[in-house]
Amino acid sequence: MEKRAVIIVVALAAGFSACKGGRQVEESEVVARVDDEVLTVADLERLDADQRRIKAPSYLTKEELMEEWVRSEVLYQHALEEGLPEEKECAWRLRNSAKGMVIQRFWELEVYEKYPDVSDEEALRWYEENKDKDYRAKATGVWLRRILLNSREKADDVMRRLRAGEDFVAVASEESVTPEKLEGGDRGYRRLQDINPAYHDAVAKMKPGESAGPFRLGTFYVIVKLEDRVEKGDYLKPEGLGMARLRDRAKVERWREKAARIGTDLEAAADIERHPERIPEEAVEMAIGEEPSGAASAEAK
Repeated sequence: MEKRAVIIVVALAAGFSACKGGRQVEESEVVARVDDEVLTVADLERLDADQRRIKAPSYLTKEELMEEWVRSEVLYQHALEEGLPEEKECAWRLRNSAKGMVIQRFWELEVYEKYPDVSDEEALRWYEENKDKDYRAKATGVWLRRILLNSREKADDVMRRLRAGEDFVAVASEESVTPEKLEGGDRGYRRLQDINPAYHDAVAKMKPGESAGPFRLGTFYVIVKLEDRVEKGDYLKPEGLGMARLRDRAKVERWREKAARIGTDLEAAADIERHPERIPEEAVEMAIGEEPSGAASAEAK
């Protein structure tokens, strides 16, 4: 689920590092730094926009995207020190990755940016038409909101306010110390088994509408609210999926057929030569799911 978003972050981390090359940026725009490389607010917005184009069931928050960038950048810088970009296999992969990114940008310009956005009403109609296929829970899941605070005293005070009847979304927007505060602490749907161990057991016992905490999470204290619980086969609610995500998905699907025709027309006009007879027999066998003859004979020996 989240792996697809992580893969995009890892792939783009190298791109950001290469293109920045020591550029000068305002310190107030820096959200993360690894040695001389920085991640800016604008970079983070690009990463967020990119993950919203892959149609994953859930998104990483901007804080999580930042943490993935840091992890990726540390690994990337170490790989540079090892000279991997010049290594033959790595160079081949880099060329193919670059090609994929250019093609992705082409589709964005041709489909995503060329056509008008869909309205909430259109997105909800698309949801109703596709919910049986795309929006049934595959396992027990929960839709959570979360408030992160940097002291136990503050967390206890916030919890008292919530118990007194203050609105969780309003309090999260005011008090949470992470970027998800901009969305009222909304974490969307997650599989129950993937919930952080710090508050997994509490969430497993909660009923929709209940809040619990504070729980210790590293240097933070966390308060959570359960908005919805679903079992396998239940529908995921549009509100928990996020209207921005639904609008994006509905727009892409709306123009998918037109985009497919573009590819077909380009292929028809191109000078293409194919030689399937030159493909090694083992590769053909593996492609159709059979065991290569070499492997079978080796095992027999």
